Amino acid sequence: MALALVACVGCTKKEPRGPGRVVSLQTDVVGLSGLTRDEHGALWVAGEDADAVLRIDPETFGVTRYPVVGAPEGTDLEAMTWVDGTRFVIGTETQDKGRTRDVVLDGRLEGEQFKVSPIGHLEYAHWGLTAPDNHGMEGICHVDGILVVATELIEEARDRRWAPLATFDPKIQTWTAHRIALTSKTGKLAALDCRKVDGAIEALAVERHYGESRLLRFRVPQGTEGQWIEPTVAADVSKLVSPLPNFEGLAWLADGSAVLVADNQYKGAALGPSRLYFIPASAMQ
Repeated sequence: MALALVACVGCTKKEPRGPGRVVSLQTDVVGLSGLTRDEHGALWVAGEDADAVLRIDPETFGVTRYPVVGAPEGTDLEAMTWVDGTRFVIGTETQDKGRTRDVVLDGRLEGEQFKVSPIGHLEYAHWGLTAPDNHGMEGICHVDGILVVATELIEEARDRRWAPLATFDPKIQTWTAHRIALTSKTGKLAALDCRKVDGAIEALAVERHYGESRLLRFRVPQGTEGQWIEPTVAADVSKLVSPLPNFEGLAWLADGSAVLVADNQYKGAALGPSRLYFIPASAMQ
């Protein structure tokens, strides 16, 4: 792992390549995570350290910084989804080991600030798990009032590796727990977006680890709890992007393409600029 990190630091000096456009963002906020898109096409992303949320102009890619107010102490912002107007929902994690739950935050743009407040928790007891440090909610998306949450936790069962996945229905205030199969020996879920297709919720997720990065496509179960989801690999991003960064956010666009945001932070230092990588629909199955 240490060798991989050293290699990655060296890789930042190379010009990044991908199947679509690669955009470097002009911002001093490091450790971006949880990409989402609003009704106007603007992209939004959180700084993991809960210091700021950024709005990215869809045409110029200019960045507007909004300081975060109200985040619980020690909480990292890891997942973000636009809901409506200036309202968002954010998934989190902390550095505490053996946690039984993580907080879900409501986020609202108010003037020049992005104010957050707790609205609930995701309980890892649904899967009989506890969270290690720096692992928690890595992806969150929203369709017709239903929240879908992907976690970075790992469960080993049926001779496979599985990631806990949950849905939340605010009408009945109920979490429903599922599991999604991972397709690599080391990967974990790192980002999520979803949309409605033929009355069902279809999702696109990032599975990644050092040297691994894949886009997974699957349908989110509705109804019965405890379903075991078998995804398909929509794209092996590790074969499309070089050097391979650490992807922490995903926005699935209406034309079927995807935008990924790379986390440029390691031990609090920036290894290079934060970047957006565009993956055209033609590069995905």
